[in-house]
Amino acid sequence: MGSWRIGAVYFPWRDVDDVHNYLEYQEMITLYTASPLWGLPSFSPACMKLETWLRMAKLTYKTDTSLNLAIAPKGKIPFIDYQGKLIGDSTIIIEMFKSEAGIDLDAGLTTVERAISLAFRRMIKENIYWGEVYIRYQIPENWQVYREVLLNTLSAAAPAEECEPIVEEVYKIACNQLFNHGIGRHNDQEIYQITTADFQALSDFIADKPFFMGDQPTTLDATAYAYIGNLIKPPLGHPIVDYVLQLENLCQHYERMNNQFFSDLGK
Repeated sequence: MGSWRIGAVYFPWRDVDDVHNYLEYQEMITLYTASPLWGLPSFSPACMKLETWLRMAKLTYKTDTSLNLAIAPKGKIPFIDYQGKLIGDSTIIIEMFKSEAGIDLDAGLTTVERAISLAFRRMIKENIYWGEVYIRYQIPENWQVYREVLLNTLSAAAPAEECEPIVEEVYKIACNQLFNHGIGRHNDQEIYQITTADFQALSDFIADKPFFMGDQPTTLDATAYAYIGNLIKPPLGHPIVDYVLQLENLCQHYERMNNQFFSDLGK
């Protein structure tokens, strides 16, 4: 099955006849997300994870990158507008589609495999994520690059004179969150040790399989793809990035997912 895009609307169908009249499609999802950047679908790992899952689930959606956080249910992205309801948090959104629409990308997994998948997804979101935040915010040369990204992103939604103080506040919040989480209390070598161990565990588990749980992609693949991509693709240097670039099976997994679900990116 192919896919195509009209503007900001993604269709998991080969042509419009498959859905009669897409302009009248009543359950269109609006995904509020961060913009594509660095060849990635989104420079936000959580946003990229959710958009990947929507494509894997063959759901039609349109994107909104205006960063209208005033309407965000959790005060952050990603969130969606679905059937007139605003729903926040990528994990909650996926669980909603599972319970209300019966869409379960993990239906073929055993209870043990589901437990393993959940544990790895928690590791990625609750530990690897903070290693990536550290690389973006607390390595001075990387922060200068990422700061410009945030300024350019905000300039589309706010006057230029308002962007600088917003970005500085974002920086302070991120640094405080790193410290409160705990990883920000470690030195660079300790953060390297913690984060590379997590990526090594992912590499050891996937081994030579095409996807983490076997021959078919599941929710874990959407999560891993987003966080691996947001580490290895941005022009941000760190020994953690160098380490992961040497884990060939993780890099190959990223390319495999990219080719399968985002072949239209940039078209």
